[in-house]
Amino acid sequence: MRIGLVGPGADAPAELERALTMLLQDASVRHVLYLGDDDAVDPLVARWAGRGLDEDALLSQAAALAVNGSPDEIAALLDADRAARRPLAVRKLPEPPSRAIEMLDRFIVLGVHDKAVLDEDDIASAHIIVYGKSDGPSLRRFGPRSFFTPGPVRSGHVGYLSVEPNGQCEVSIARLSGNVILRERLAAPSAKVVVTA
Repeated sequence: MRIGLVGPGADAPAELERALTMLLQDASVRHVLYLGDDDAVDPLVARWAGRGLDEDALLSQAAALAVNGSPDEIAALLDADRAARRPLAVRKLPEPPSRAIEMLDRFIVLGVHDKAVLDEDDIASAHIIVYGKSDGPSLRRFGPRSFFTPGPVRSGHVGYLSVEPNGQCEVSIARLSGNVILRERLAAPSAKVVVTA
């Protein structure tokens, strides 16, 4: 299970499209969270949605290709299906003061553009805080909490959060070329016990 992370990109539309395309072509990415506080992804998502095949046309072509299709034709149809679903996999942060909350296996991931708006309760409730407002990529650990940003997309980086079969979360930073430049494992969260009198 993997989530892609893209930093703010209003000032770098070409890099933003490249970053989203790279992450969405990774079959293991469940969805991509855009960490900007703007609408820069909206035109891309609208353009991609306009290129998609409708469900009936896709099923009709799939049935015909299952009987008489070549491997290349079937691969092209699968690519078209992935492209049609691509807009559904891009998520934006909600308007402030709201925050995005994701469950990644046992990890609670809190997404926000500017981490300065978080209060003590926000931070205490999350295992990983992902944010967009920064000068570059960063991963900082404070006790059981981690703060992670891929940095603005103009810095040429994207991020991943992945859960491994052993229950650990892996945080990665990759260049837009796909080369991973940082990989860190975070321990599985411990159970919280609350005792009341």
